[in-house]
Amino acid sequence: MRAVAFFEHGPVDVLQYHEDFPDPVAGNNEVIINIKYCGINHLDIWTRQGIVAATGKKIRLPHICGCDIVGTTTAINGQRVMIYPGVSCGKCQYCISSSNRTTTRRSGRRNNNNGNDNKRETLCSQFAIMGGWSDYNGGYAERVAVPEKNVIRLPSALKDETAATLAVSYLTAWNMLQTNGASRNKKILVYGASSGVGMATIQLAKALGATVITTVSDNSKHGFAKKLGAHHIIDRTRQDIVEEVKKIVPAGVDIVIDHVGAATWATSIAALRQGGRMAVCGTTSGNEATVPVRMFYTKQIIMGGSLLGTRAQLQELINFVIRKKIQPVIDSVFTLQGAKEAQKKMEAGLHAGKILLRL
Repeated sequence: MRAVAFFEHGPVDVLQYHEDFPDPVAGNNEVIINIKYCGINHLDIWTRQGIVAATGKKIRLPHICGCDIVGTTTAINGQRVMIYPGVSCGKCQYCISSSNRTTTRRSGRRNNNNGNDNKRETLCSQFAIMGGWSDYNGGYAERVAVPEKNVIRLPSALKDETAATLAVSYLTAWNMLQTNGASRNKKILVYGASSGVGMATIQLAKALGATVITTVSDNSKHGFAKKLGAHHIIDRTRQDIVEEVKKIVPAGVDIVIDHVGAATWATSIAALRQGGRMAVCGTTSGNEATVPVRMFYTKQIIMGGSLLGTRAQLQELINFVIRKKIQPVIDSVFTLQGAKEAQKKMEAGLHAGKILLRL
């Protein structure tokens, strides 16, 4: 099959396009997915660079990146599907439902998924992401083998291109917004409107009724942020983020969505109100951050890390996106042969919206 893989960690040139890469073989309780689209994420770049491997999470080489997978499978009569990219042991307390009772979600709707809403598989010690830090290959290929339980049927109302944006950036943003109580009248700061998590947060938070403040790196991206629905836009190259936030919300924001890492932690803490919440999900600017400890504890900040989200949350997200008619912006679509150029574009920060591969 056609695939783009790397045989060693390194710069983007280690990505190799192959016409005759070995076809995947479905194991027990697995199915083969014929891929139509795969979204590009920063995790693809970190995996290729070996940053993930440096944390001790080794992956089998050669490896195929790609977590946002949409396609069809003959295992379900050619049904259009997307893939929940999280894999876990399936046996620990976090992977097994703790209750079968009906639960009430923050949205006010009641669900009964036979206890699935109580699963928190992302806390499993063996949790990994297909196409990222796992031995599962990803979506930079014509076909992929995945666990059958990770397959989600796509409603007719959801386009393939839209579905290919949801399983990583949008699910991560949805998890952080849910966990930290985003709702009407909440004030939220998110960095980088043109990034995957930035775009997702703006659209989802606005749909939840929150007021959204975001940042852009230059004037050219101001219009993009406004189009997404951001209420306030700060040009971080010309304006001080904390000063501008305090002009908009003198007491500070309720929630900061920080997917940047080392460069923004101090800013995030300074921009929060007393008792505000800081949600962390990325290290784009570096892994080692400095925290102003006195400000952190005197403001009684609550900080929490987020890793993707659960399969149940992804299903909720799909329903929410359809109900609210949310349209993620597609920056560009590359062929499989263009995977290297797609990653280069993301690394250089030249995108505004989601980058996709089309098979």
